[in-house]
Amino acid sequence: MRIILSGASGLIGSRFEELLFESHDIIPLSSEHGVDITNQASLAEFFLGKGVEVVIHLAGKTDVDGCELDRKEDMSHLAIDPSDILNLDVKNLYSDDWKDKSTAFAVNSIGTKNLYEVAIKSGAKFVYISSDFVFSGLEDSYTEESIPNPVDWYGMTKYFGEKVVDTDNNLIVRLSFPYGYQSPVKKDIVWKLLDLLSSKEEVNLISDQTITPTFIDDIINGLDFLLLKNATGIYHLTGGSSLSPMQVGEKIKDAFSLSTKIGPSRLEDIYKGKAPRPAKSVMISEKIANLGFKTKTFDEGLALIKTT
Repeated sequence: MRIILSGASGLIGSRFEELLFESHDIIPLSSEHGVDITNQASLAEFFLGKGVEVVIHLAGKTDVDGCELDRKEDMSHLAIDPSDILNLDVKNLYSDDWKDKSTAFAVNSIGTKNLYEVAIKSGAKFVYISSDFVFSGLEDSYTEESIPNPVDWYGMTKYFGEKVVDTDNNLIVRLSFPYGYQSPVKKDIVWKLLDLLSSKEEVNLISDQTITPTFIDDIINGLDFLLLKNATGIYHLTGGSSLSPMQVGEKIKDAFSLSTKIGPSRLEDIYKGKAPRPAKSVMISEKIANLGFKTKTFDEGLALIKTT
């Protein structure tokens, strides 16, 4: 299968290429390859002659606090009443108004719109990688049928990306807190916490938030599974267990035989003055499980990491 992979130089994209380069003809697309997804004309030129069958869109601005700082500029450019923001029709916005901008809306929303439109014109299936941050985190858990209601600008711009995708023929896959083998590209939540726990005698970690760490290799293999199944619609692809960051830290401490003392802290205290975070990032992945794909629990993923 010939695949254009945006965000190929990122944490998940680089692992995708590493695991599946023999199974698929992967064409990387990123700013390092001279393509800006906010510039639809440059995207269209990039697609010429590629004969691509699938586009997997991993690229995006993921710095949650950085995205929040973009909110004021983005809202000013949109010229929309904040109370009406969830009703914004991204499909009908003029893409060139956002060309070469680097704000969260330009990259995550308009960039997705541009790539989607070029992919569809080329006859390719579009796979949009979204996030648990599209949900408010006020409910205990979320299925694919749950209604998004983001609490921060990052989640909002990812949700706008979802709204441009026709899921009758394409695919939206929502992920949550990816982690895996140590990567030269970027430290994920496990390796960040391992560094922290290894360097301090005592740390405080959030105890009143629930997250769902997801093993990156499960993400890659799950995406491949969905492609081979020719799946369409919305799927959650998340780990098999949900726990607090403090519990994640305790498990890392035990796995690596560390002596660091871990105490509790509150979500609102850690992120005071920063972008709000969902308190309960728990997405149910029964839909893909019913197709025959099962993800690992955090204990199972951590055991694999520990043996390398």
